[in-house]
Amino acid sequence: MSGCVHCISPPPVTLYTSRTSPSSASRSSFSFSGDAVHSLYRVRRVTRSPSMISPKFQIVAAEKAKPLKIMISGAPASGKGTQCELITQKYGLVHISAGDLLRAEIASGSENGRLAKEFMEKGQLVPDEIVVMMVKDRLSQKDSEQTGWLLDGYPRSSSQGKALKGFGFQPDLFIVLEVPENILIERVVGRRLDPVTGKIYHMKYSPPETEEIAARLTQRFDDTEEKAKLRLKTHNQNVTDVLSMYDDITIKIEGNRSKDQVFAQIDTALSELLQQRNTAPSSLLS
Repeated sequence: MSGCVHCISPPPVTLYTSRTSPSSASRSSFSFSGDAVHSLYRVRRVTRSPSMISPKFQIVAAEKAKPLKIMISGAPASGKGTQCELITQKYGLVHISAGDLLRAEIASGSENGRLAKEFMEKGQLVPDEIVVMMVKDRLSQKDSEQTGWLLDGYPRSSSQGKALKGFGFQPDLFIVLEVPENILIERVVGRRLDPVTGKIYHMKYSPPETEEIAARLTQRFDDTEEKAKLRLKTHNQNVTDVLSMYDDITIKIEGNRSKDQVFAQIDTALSELLQQRNTAPSSLLS
């Protein structure tokens, strides 16, 4: 992501007479495009002759800021997990990973889990009818609705995106992490999981602290070079269609940087979004 996120100062306060409905003023709106965040404020002033203006003014109360709804996307090993951890730590969003939901289903030994594993082993997308309802149910839970959500690695196809939109789930911001393919392959092949703590290691970039930990590390069945290449091919085939659905709220970030540098860019965009949401016109009684 190049450049910085820009902010436009909020408009002057507008008072409404008791004869004027606040709904007559257009509401603040904001959108994201490319690497910049643009704020648009459109407020219609009350235009009445002095003799028609009531001495009593109606205060327009600020609405309570709605929780953030964020999607983050990227190829396997692009750093989504690391960035999701940093985002949830700072912003308190509910982290929802379609991959984690699927792996939990596989671990449970359910029929859906068995079917999902067959597709994942081939490097193919799991059919929508298996995944969509799992994601929908998680997004609909009380904690997600009240505190906001961070949807990790989903949707992965236009059909999945359309299904989510049909259920009423629309993000405020769509974050894309971009990393060169050769770096992605290296990250995948060297990745290991500690089954005791759940911590993810990398044999080159973040090796285990002790020999004891190293001895118990496991490799995910789909973290081989062959399967990684299949997953990347599938990802690349679908990502263009997904991005076209969220083009006006998408920011693309160069993921081949340190985790702090990557997060700094994401943090700037989210902070600006919250700032805009928390800014609302107010007035004093006359």
